Amino acid sequence: MEIKQKLTKKNIFSYAVGDLYGGGAFFIIGALFLVFLTDVAKISPALAGTIILVGKVWDAITDPTMGYITDHTRSKYGRRRLYFLIGIVPIFLSWFLLWSSFGLTNEVSKFIYYLLVYLLFNTVFTLVMVPYNSMPSEMTSIYKERSKLITIRMLFSQGGMLLGAVLPLTIVNFFQTNPSLGYMVMATIFGLLFSIPWIFVFLGTFEKKHDFEDTQKLPMRKVVRKISKDFGSTLKNKSLRIHTAMYITAYVSMDIFNALLIYFIRDYLYQYSNYQLLLGIVVVIQMLSLFVVMKLVNSLGNAMTYRIHATIWMFAVVALFMISPSVPVWAILIIGAFIGFGLSGCVMTPYNMLAFVVDADEMITTKRREGIYAGMMTFLRKIAQAIALFLVGVGLQLVNYQNPVGEVIQVQTPETLMGIRLMFLLGPVVLLILGIISSYRYKISPDNHIVLMSEISRLKNGGSKTDVASNHKEIVESITGIEYDKLWHKEG
Repeated sequence: MEIKQKLTKKNIFSYAVGDLYGGGAFFIIGALFLVFLTDVAKISPALAGTIILVGKVWDAITDPTMGYITDHTRSKYGRRRLYFLIGIVPIFLSWFLLWSSFGLTNEVSKFIYYLLVYLLFNTVFTLVMVPYNSMPSEMTSIYKERSKLITIRMLFSQGGMLLGAVLPLTIVNFFQTNPSLGYMVMATIFGLLFSIPWIFVFLGTFEKKHDFEDTQKLPMRKVVRKISKDFGSTLKNKSLRIHTAMYITAYVSMDIFNALLIYFIRDYLYQYSNYQLLLGIVVVIQMLSLFVVMKLVNSLGNAMTYRIHATIWMFAVVALFMISPSVPVWAILIIGAFIGFGLSGCVMTPYNMLAFVVDADEMITTKRREGIYAGMMTFLRKIAQAIALFLVGVGLQLVNYQNPVGEVIQVQTPETLMGIRLMFLLGPVVLLILGIISSYRYKISPDNHIVLMSEISRLKNGGSKTDVASNHKEIVESITGIEYDKLWHKEG
């Protein structure tokens, strides 16, 4: 069904403000949660990484389930928006508990506590972000409008990251004699910052009307089977497989970079006082670059934009690896600016690509399954961060990183510092090369998307598969990875 409601500035900004939480929360976790667990909660690096990795087993259940639920929700508020309202209080509560310890001292009890609250955080994140990621396809089907919507969303996401780069440690440092209290104060402030905007997301967005095919309530056994089948069926979509490779490589690279940066700056460069300044430069440049990214996406497409920015980011990481502790601060900040510019394209394009990947799925299945695809993307996002932080935690353990004694940061050995530097270099560079290689197989360009949507429209209106233009057939097959005769097939 075509979208008839006009997309206004109010709708765009109401939607976009929600990603203060999406971008900010994951940035803070990526940059500080591991060091919080090792240096404040005093959990070993391997156990800290395990907390994050084990949490993904739960996500393997909740993310596809939430995707299925949102695709089948029926309420006066639509399929997605209801969950923005439900999530407001849980967002605050789960964030606050994540950074609180309540005086736990035994390592086993701390491990259990942080594992449970991390599971809670991920569940709440899934509750709101799966339907949230589905909304661009609900609000507009036009390529440039979607790109604009995602660009403004990413602007708020980067704003959340900027606040996450500057404020948390500033707040914590006010409580130098009691870092645990500092983190709880930070959690209270950011819990409010992350939860309140969802009121505006709920009130300011809209959804298109949907026709539900099946009104029969399925038994739980069949629901579970259908969720598994739907989630697995997305992998038939060539564009999703390529999108996944580009997305995972970019975001794992970013998470490794964020997680190791504080160790790199503090323990190798001895520039801890400039850590927040460097993060601020990276994020500000990311924000300022987003409109450049939008123009490149609209003119060159997502794949080419991704390659340009991934290449810049990769060379900037190499430059940062090569500098010595004697390098002046201004040189570090210049490199940080290039990293920020590279990150902007790699962060935005995967989210911009999702709505178009869903269009390819409609060509395959005849259905609009934004929810299941958003569930897949949310799951992959959390898997990416979990893998990154787990590997960093294990890596720190293997290179014999020394936890602080009391509040005193330990001097690391040259071997440990070299290990940290190599992880900081090789993780992002190898992954970005793989992402660049994958991007050459992504075929949804602005022109090809027009062909895809026109073919969907033709078939919806009763057109015959035998009447397809030869060039349209070739383009649609290159996008979906499936022979044309097997497309537009409704499965039971």
